Amino acid sequence: MKGKMITLMIAMAVMFFGTVYGQGSQNMTLLSNYGKGEGESKAVFAAGSLVFYGLGNKVQIVSYTNPSTPVKIASVVVTDVVEDLVRTSIGGTQYVVAVGGSRMWLINVQNPTAPSLVANVEVAPGTTVEGCATGGTYAYLAAGGGGLKIYNIATPASPSLVASLDTLEYCESAVVSGQYLYVAAGSRSHIVDISNPAAPVYTGFIPGYGGYHQYMNVRSGYAYICDYDAGLQVVNVSNPANPVNVTTVPSGYRTARIVFDGNYGYVAVGDSGVWIYNVANPASPVLAAKAQTTGRAASLYYGAITVGGVPTGHIYVSNRNPAPGLSAINVSNPLSPVTSSFLAAVAAPSGTAYIPYYHNDKVYVAYGSAGLRIIDVSNPNNLTLLGTANLGGDSRAVVASGNYAYVAARDSGVYIVDVTNSAAPVKVKTIKTTRARGISIKGSIVYVAASDSGAGMIDISNPGNPVFVGYAGNGVYGENIAVDGNVLGLTDYSSITFYDLTNPTAPVIKGSITGLTVGNEGFAISGSHAYIPDGDSLKIYNISNLMAPAFVSKVKTGGYGYMASVDGNYCYVASEGTGVRAIDISNPAAAFEAGYYDGVPQSRGLTTNGKFIYVSEKTDGLTAYSNDLITSVKEDPSLLPDGIVLYQNYPNPFNPSTKISVELKDRADVLLEIINPLGQEVKTLWRGELPAGLSTIEFDGSSVPSGLYFYRLSSNGNSVTRKMMLLK
Repeated sequence: MKGKMITLMIAMAVMFFGTVYGQGSQNMTLLSNYGKGEGESKAVFAAGSLVFYGLGNKVQIVSYTNPSTPVKIASVVVTDVVEDLVRTSIGGTQYVVAVGGSRMWLINVQNPTAPSLVANVEVAPGTTVEGCATGGTYAYLAAGGGGLKIYNIATPASPSLVASLDTLEYCESAVVSGQYLYVAAGSRSHIVDISNPAAPVYTGFIPGYGGYHQYMNVRSGYAYICDYDAGLQVVNVSNPANPVNVTTVPSGYRTARIVFDGNYGYVAVGDSGVWIYNVANPASPVLAAKAQTTGRAASLYYGAITVGGVPTGHIYVSNRNPAPGLSAINVSNPLSPVTSSFLAAVAAPSGTAYIPYYHNDKVYVAYGSAGLRIIDVSNPNNLTLLGTANLGGDSRAVVASGNYAYVAARDSGVYIVDVTNSAAPVKVKTIKTTRARGISIKGSIVYVAASDSGAGMIDISNPGNPVFVGYAGNGVYGENIAVDGNVLGLTDYSSITFYDLTNPTAPVIKGSITGLTVGNEGFAISGSHAYIPDGDSLKIYNISNLMAPAFVSKVKTGGYGYMASVDGNYCYVASEGTGVRAIDISNPAAAFEAGYYDGVPQSRGLTTNGKFIYVSEKTDGLTAYSNDLITSVKEDPSLLPDGIVLYQNYPNPFNPSTKISVELKDRADVLLEIINPLGQEVKTLWRGELPAGLSTIEFDGSSVPSGLYFYRLSSNGNSVTRKMMLLK
């Protein structure tokens, strides 16, 4: 046997618990998207007339009862691009096991019209899980640079890692055949005895011919290895401990996958489509036919459909760019394959989604070279395009009021768009300004971040005939702008200057915040505080004295923050590389990250409406998220009787314990209880009399999961509620 002996590392079982969006989110849920192209298809699996295939970050389920007119019946969104998938039965229930990014997902498909994601497991941080196979209640995952991982999936909601295998090179795929696991890994492949999946035994090694082993399948004692560069390599594995090379077949560049039916092997060969081989004699496969696919053939699966009472063999082919989608090819006569249908992936619309603005159940999105798009968000679970205005120029930011939208379009100035008919918005006027970078609105004045000219002002008291008022900058460069109450802020990237807007058309310059570490492109003002993304942090300043803004606190957001928006007790940050972050600012001096959703690495801007957050994600369009912390329980503003005070718990956030203090002027009967966001009691901390003075009661959260909790103090028919965050 040539080559190094594979290193076998058996890991102790570790339990991972999956939720709908698992490790990629906390207290936030992705609801829907407009404008994200469906992406490429890299994986497919067929079961009767049902076909499951990956399309970007979705698992699609399609009925091929009539192969010429397939019907999409359901899809499940996962947190990364699907690289491979397989359907399997666990305890009599059908599941799809899918992999991609660093993760594995288990999806209940017992009812294919209503699939549900039950587990989302972090498998191999920092690399890509490329392939998966199942056998019994085990999943075998080709985890790229992480080698091969074996999971017990007997309990689908909580898969457990039972073994890891070092494959020496990048692990691309795994296939189960009998008691053996066949693993393709770069310049070689491996054979492992999995009679006991928790204690796999290395058995054999298959060297390559200088190419790259992408995948292999086993038929009648022979392994057919797809060498990405060299074609097919046929190996006799009747004795797995001593595999013998039989022949090689130059099947073309990007040989990616092979499946069998009878004496025929169907090979996905990239841009060359599908090549069909007669493999009756494994030592001499014969090319029987070719079927050209619409895009680049990446994966395929064989399935038989009954058409008109006659079993009709089909292969289903995942297509990558330049024409992504799913091909169904009739191979009932393997010598004469015929394409039955092609499901094309939906392409992303043109343009780049920059800054959005919520107004009256619509979100207006400045879409770069594509102008202005208006999205119906009355149902956040189903974002729908209402209309587009092709404005010319480069639309970067937008605000709306009444029946008009105002678009900052860089060198073109500001466009005024009549949106009375959302399906057919019309540009009615252009106001030329110095390069318009950002835009904000207060009452009848639109304020523009106008580069070297500082802040531009447009009077819209007559919306049909807006009038340019002039500039107010005092030499300050306008990168972006924010307005709240009588305060205007103007950022020049490295500093923010504040103005008094007591006279809305004559801003008076006040103080500034300087020395931002990385720089700021978009910020928010709310009441007496400014919320400023600076690199990978959100910095909070008290601006009650505009002449002397005072730093209050800082919260890490994990990535470059483009924009902040405040709604209620939360400041949301569009964070490049780490999606959207929800910062609890109920106490600005002790702000903390209460939720997040690791979306696409293109978060550019955001706008909010209550618990719903709409994030512009550049080429991925507009995505709606919900803040799951905003629920039926609210902080109760009711006043307790005079002489009774409930203090904020400390520390907050906490792990696992925190202290809650109550101060009484006189002895009193009180009830102090912990409740969850649904209003359900978690624990009674105190029921009875407390003495006059300060009493401190400790809450131990060791027995409850991480998340948001409330504590409520009641006395004499009155109560007050405060919130706290347990982070384990």
